[in-house]
Amino acid sequence: MGSASSKAARKLPKRSEIPSWTPGPAQKPDVDAARMEGRHNTRPLASGKKDAAILEDAKDPHFLSNLSQLGPVSVNQPLQPVRSAAAAKSRQLLENRMRSDQEEISPHTFRNRVSGPTLTFVLDQRKSGVSIEEVKNLANKHGVDLEKLESVSRYVNSVSIQNGSVVRTVGQDGEESVSVMAVWVEPSRPI
Repeated sequence: MGSASSKAARKLPKRSEIPSWTPGPAQKPDVDAARMEGRHNTRPLASGKKDAAILEDAKDPHFLSNLSQLGPVSVNQPLQPVRSAAAAKSRQLLENRMRSDQEEISPHTFRNRVSGPTLTFVLDQRKSGVSIEEVKNLANKHGVDLEKLESVSRYVNSVSIQNGSVVRTVGQDGEESVSVMAVWVEPSRPI
């Protein structure tokens, strides 16, 4: 705080010196000569190979110290595609999704290919205690072989809730949450 008179006055230099590398009023850079020089320079701006100019620069100790501070540089080769395992997996995933979407909208039905909700419905019907004939009809209706359905049902099942496992809790803010125990339920009548 305080007034301006209590602060130390800032002192600027009386005469500034012009750096030697800047052109003075009498020296004007020759713009046309610089343009012509740029046209005749056929050397690429960046390269992965050493030429005479690079070897000449390597003799300059200040340049070398600055380069060592930068560290090694990797040269990207623009014509070589980058292939990684993650990129290949992502590409395969996208191709599978596109193929699945094409199959979904095509007028032809594909045997043993169903959507997730349809598979859940068929598995629920299978374990709900319907007869073997009804399961066969349901599988045929959705284009699934009975053997394939049995093979899939060994490893995949729809969600089932254990009886008596529902727990309701009310938080301090009045929000209710429900927790249940999921179980693997086998069909009551094996096929």
